[in-house]
Amino acid sequence: MSDFGFDAYALDDLDPTGEPPSLEVARDLILTGKPRSALEILAEYHTRLADDPEYLMLCGEAWFAAGDAPRAQHAFLGAIRVAPNSSRPLRLLGDLLVERGERARARRVFDKAERLELAEASETEEFEEADMPDDLIAAAERDERIRQIPFNPRQLLLVVAIVLGIGLLMSVIALLVAPAPPIAEEQPTAPVVALPEVEIARAPEQPVPVEPATVQIVREPTAPKADPTAGTAPVIAPAIEVSSRPTPAVVPRANKRPKSSPPSRTKVESPSEPTEADLDAELAASTNAAALTRRADSLGARAEPASAAQFYRRALEIDPDYAPALVGIGRSLLRAEKYAEVMRNATRALELARGVDARPGLEAEALYQIGRVYHQRGEEDTARRLLRQAISLPRVPGEAWFYLGESLAQDNSPAARDAYEKYLELKPNSHLSERARRAIQ
Repeated sequence: MSDFGFDAYALDDLDPTGEPPSLEVARDLILTGKPRSALEILAEYHTRLADDPEYLMLCGEAWFAAGDAPRAQHAFLGAIRVAPNSSRPLRLLGDLLVERGERARARRVFDKAERLELAEASETEEFEEADMPDDLIAAAERDERIRQIPFNPRQLLLVVAIVLGIGLLMSVIALLVAPAPPIAEEQPTAPVVALPEVEIARAPEQPVPVEPATVQIVREPTAPKADPTAGTAPVIAPAIEVSSRPTPAVVPRANKRPKSSPPSRTKVESPSEPTEADLDAELAASTNAAALTRRADSLGARAEPASAAQFYRRALEIDPDYAPALVGIGRSLLRAEKYAEVMRNATRALELARGVDARPGLEAEALYQIGRVYHQRGEEDTARRLLRQAISLPRVPGEAWFYLGESLAQDNSPAARDAYEKYLELKPNSHLSERARRAIQ
């Protein structure tokens, strides 16, 4: 992995700003808690970069992290002298003064930084207005008014007539194209239903004399006509010969109505949640770290952190340097309060995000997780610096604003209220929103 890191920093020489690779290396050492090593590297470039505000601010951060506040203050003042129109060194100096307890001076420094930021914002707006003479909103309203030309009554009647004509024409075409309705079949009568039973009665096992009796059972039970030669003697049904082997009795179906099939009781079941066995099978079957990470992200979004952690761990078994999985498992470890593992995974993810895997949001997420660890340890100065770096990057988690407010509130900083309000603006209904509102009150 050292070769990857060397190649990544070698590419920084192509940066049009001219920032040397050593600044990035020193910044990484400061973030990992090695300010003395960072100062040794920065000392080699002092002659060449003595008038570079970025270099001076980085030196100040390194001295501040090493506990040498006077030298850090001297470096920040040098950056302010070199870049008088930049608000960043003023912000860093204000944080240093707050840490040293000089709140009045810090307040004046912060006010000056805010005035510079307002001036920069106004200059940016003037530049944009010079490049764009027409306001986009005004242009959009103009286009909307052009498209919404009012119709006169004659045009409205013409449109209605055309619509009605098209509808009538389509109805006529549908009538012509539609097939003729099928002729309804006649319902079978009772004698028709009885015909198959007569054929069943002629089965080889059934004696032929049974057929008249079967036909009489199917028909309406009426008394047979009396024989004139027999007088008043009752009619006796013909005898049925009993076979030596038992034969199945043929039950006539003429006296029974065909039963309709019972209504289906199958209920459409909603898709159930995957069981533990399904998740284990899915874990064993997949060998793609990216697919496993996406699956873990979806499980985490459905409030299943334990299952999500299994998929993240499986992805890291396949590719230990897959930065999205390192960041994802960091979320689960933060919930479980395993801060040592969070620190290890987030530090590795930060190295990858600044090297070979510069995907949007990875660096911000890694900085946020490292800042959470320092906040939990009580090292609020380092936590504030990391969280401020995180919120300056795109796709930062909204929780970074909340914990920045928590860290600033330790010193009763007025900036804590701004951080809480920004968090409530991003996530007004989250599990931390009520705490943020109470902190503001």
